[in-house]
Amino acid sequence: MSRKSGSGLLVAVATDAPVVQWQARCIEALAGVPGVTLRRWIQVAPAQPKTVGNGGGGMGSLARAVVPTPGVLLELDPEDGVDPVSAEAAAGGEVDVLLDLSAGGASPVTWATETWRFRYGPGRSMDPVRALLVDYIRHPGRSRVYLVAEPGERVVREGWLSWWRGEQLDRLLLDPASWPATAALDRLDPRPGGATADVVEAPQSRSDPGSGVPRPVLQIAAIARRGLSVASTFTRHDDWHIGTIDASIDAVVGSAVDLPITWLAGRPGRFAADPFGIERDGVLHVFFEDYDQQRARGTISHLQIAADGTAGEPEPVLDPGVHTSYPFLVEDGGSVFLLPETAAAGELVLYEAVDFPRRWRPVATMLEDVPAVDASVVEFEGAWWMFATRLDRGANHNLFIWHAPQLTGPWTPHAANPVKTDARSARPGGTPFVSGGKLYRPSQDDSHGYGGRVVVNEVQVLSARAFTERPVRWIEPPHDSPYRDGLHTLSGAGTRTLVDGNSRHFVKETFRRDVAARLGRTRPANEPPS
Repeated sequence: MSRKSGSGLLVAVATDAPVVQWQARCIEALAGVPGVTLRRWIQVAPAQPKTVGNGGGGMGSLARAVVPTPGVLLELDPEDGVDPVSAEAAAGGEVDVLLDLSAGGASPVTWATETWRFRYGPGRSMDPVRALLVDYIRHPGRSRVYLVAEPGERVVREGWLSWWRGEQLDRLLLDPASWPATAALDRLDPRPGGATADVVEAPQSRSDPGSGVPRPVLQIAAIARRGLSVASTFTRHDDWHIGTIDASIDAVVGSAVDLPITWLAGRPGRFAADPFGIERDGVLHVFFEDYDQQRARGTISHLQIAADGTAGEPEPVLDPGVHTSYPFLVEDGGSVFLLPETAAAGELVLYEAVDFPRRWRPVATMLEDVPAVDASVVEFEGAWWMFATRLDRGANHNLFIWHAPQLTGPWTPHAANPVKTDARSARPGGTPFVSGGKLYRPSQDDSHGYGGRVVVNEVQVLSARAFTERPVRWIEPPHDSPYRDGLHTLSGAGTRTLVDGNSRHFVKETFRRDVAARLGRTRPANEPPS
C-alpha cells in the first residue's frame, strides 16, 4: 500500500521508553526536515536492561550491555510541536514510513508503507552490541552500519565508522543519527543527484560471523584484542615524513603507475606531516605539521626546496597555542592564506600572509564552535566550498560541507550534513583540484588504520542540497620506500606534488610520553596527530 502524501512525508517513530540520546537525536534531525510531518510512537520493551548509548562507550560498557527482546507498540505519545495522528488514521495506512529505533524491534505493522531500521555489522544484525564485539575482534577500530527499508531489505544508507579510544558504542549509535533525516530529504527531493550516496566498493556479505558464538566468549575475545592493541601502542609509533613528486597533482592522479617520490630527511624526536606548498620563482615553499613527539603537540613550520631539489632547514611560522596541523594553503585576490586545523580550540581561523612565508595574521573565523578537522577549501562553479570532518562527530568517517560566496564567508552548512559516513573516503587528505572541468577531492582511507592511503574522488554532484562522489584513484604507500605504513596527504604545488609517508616503529620520545600518560603525569591526546 502507498499513502498519497503529495509533496510531504508522514513518518511515525518507534523508540524505547524512555528515549535515549541517539534516538532523540534521530527524532530532532528528522523533525527539522521541511515537508516531514512527524508522529512519535513510544516503543515499550520488556523490563530488561537496555542498550547503553548515552555516555561512556568503550569495551567496558559493551560487556555490561544487554539488548531487550522485541517489545510491543503500545501508545502514541505526542510532544510539544509534534502533530498527533489518530490510531484509526495510522491503521488505515496513513503513514509513509515507520522509523523503528527500538532496541528489540517493533512488532510488524500494516499501517506503514515501509519500515526503516538500523542494522549493524556484516550480517546486518539488529543487535549493535554483538555486531560491535565481532567487528572489534575481526577489524579493530571500524564497524559497518546500515539503514534498511522493509519489506525488501533495501539499503537506504550505509557507512563505515572508525574511531580511536573508548567511544565505540556511542559512535556506532550517535554518528548515523542523521541518516533518517537525510533519507527523508532525498525522498522529498528525488531529482537526479538528489540522493547522497556513500562509497560502495563491493557487495557486502550477509553472513554473520559471530551469530552462533555466545556473548561471553565474544567479550573475552574482545578483551584479549584490546590487550594486544594496547601493547602495540607502546612499541609501534607513527613517524611521518614528507616526500615530493616531480609532477603536477592531476598528472599524478592520471598516471597509470606510481611516480617516484623523493623523501626529505627526518629529525629525531619530531615528525613532519600534512605538507602543502606554493611555488615562487622555482622555489617550492612547503608548510607542514611539525610534531614534537615528546610533547604530543604540533605547530606549523616552513621549509624551502630549491629547483635542484635541495631542501633548507625547517623554521617555525605559526603556533596558536594548541595542537595545530594540516596547514591548507589557498590563494585568492592576490593574497596567500593559511587555513590550519585547530580543532582543539573548537574553531577554524583563516590567516593571511603579511610577510610571506614567515608572518601571518588572522583575518576571519571561518567556523565558530566547530572543531573542524582537516578543512580543505576550493572555488568551484561560482562558489567557495569547504570539506572537513569534525572532532566531535567521528573525525575519520563523517564528512561535512559548507559553502560561501567568498573565501572569508559567511559559511553555510550543507543541507545534508554529514553528507557521507565512510571511513574509506570521508576525511580530507589534500588539495581539491579541477581537471577537465571536473572537481576532484583527495581523502583519507582510514578503514584499515589511521592514514592508510589516499583516495581521490571525482565529485559528481555538488550543490547546497546534494552531494555525490565516486573514487577514481587510490594512492598507496610505496612498497619499496622506507615509509610503507601509511600515506594520508596528496597536495598540489604547481609543477610538483607533496605527499607524506608513515613508518611505524619504536620511538623513544613517544614511548616516554605514553608511559607518563599511563602513570597520570600527562594527559594523552584525544585524537592521533596530523
